[in-house]
Amino acid sequence: MRLWLAGNRLALYVAVAALMSAASYVRTPYSLMLPGHAVRLRDVVQVANHAPPSADYYLTDVRFAARATPLQLLSALVPGAQIVRTEQVLPQSVTAVEYDGIEREAMSESQSIAAFVAEREAGLRVPVPRTRVLAVYFAPFSPAKHVLRAMDMFVSLNGHPIASNVDVRRALEGVRPGSPVRVAIYRRGRERIVAVPTIRYGARTALGVYLTTIYQRPQIPVAVRYHLPGVEGSSGGLMFALDIYRSLRPCGNCAYARVAGTGTIAYDGSVGPIEGAKQKVIAARNAGAALFLVPRQNYAEIRSTPGLRVVPVSTFREALAALSQQG
Repeated sequence: MRLWLAGNRLALYVAVAALMSAASYVRTPYSLMLPGHAVRLRDVVQVANHAPPSADYYLTDVRFAARATPLQLLSALVPGAQIVRTEQVLPQSVTAVEYDGIEREAMSESQSIAAFVAEREAGLRVPVPRTRVLAVYFAPFSPAKHVLRAMDMFVSLNGHPIASNVDVRRALEGVRPGSPVRVAIYRRGRERIVAVPTIRYGARTALGVYLTTIYQRPQIPVAVRYHLPGVEGSSGGLMFALDIYRSLRPCGNCAYARVAGTGTIAYDGSVGPIEGAKQKVIAARNAGAALFLVPRQNYAEIRSTPGLRVVPVSTFREALAALSQQG
């Protein structure tokens, strides 16, 4: 009897260990989005020959566990956590390495655009940079690969001029996934117009094409340096621009000492939508921010967040105006 009990205990221990191992290492088709960090920009952005702003401006991000294990999914109990199907945020054909590369390039582009917008708005003479948006490669499941070719240069999309990746994303807003769009391209020195099918990419419409923006960096009058290891993506553009602008033009009537936010920014100063607004606003609140700036398209997701004022903005100038308005 003792041997039988000991054998059953051993089998039970082995089964539990196997289950724990599976829970720790087996990947599921789900990913996890968690509140990330609020990065104080005075610590990571330097505007040459100018002191940091008197107020603190915070970039907010999201922690993301791609293809989470069952054990990781238990973190969904954390306030603000969200479980999403992985293909909503990371198509199966895109590896984690490729995704990181895309996000790093998006961060670099957003920093360059932010400095351009901030210095132009501050009254400095900043020439508009010449840019080219090129198709580089295609997702295997994307029907666009049957119409476009690598190194095609984008000119316009549904009549919207294309000067950066941000312009492509904005031009696709309101387009139903699967609907074709009219894309003007340059190929071998000739301009032509092609009908390109679209796909669903998470919660938005996309082409299924990896694009790169090749541009002559704006010759900005005041140099700006960034040091943000571990932070990627384009959603920090708005807050970069605000921090730079307030370094150049200190605020005389700003109503808030701590301001956080999120949003992409384009060369014309328009602010575009982002992902993870629910997680980012929690990071802002945890950092003690009193004001959170959010793209107008994401406002409905977080409008009722307690503990801080949430203001929707569509342009950089609207964001500047919000800094001087009491809630």
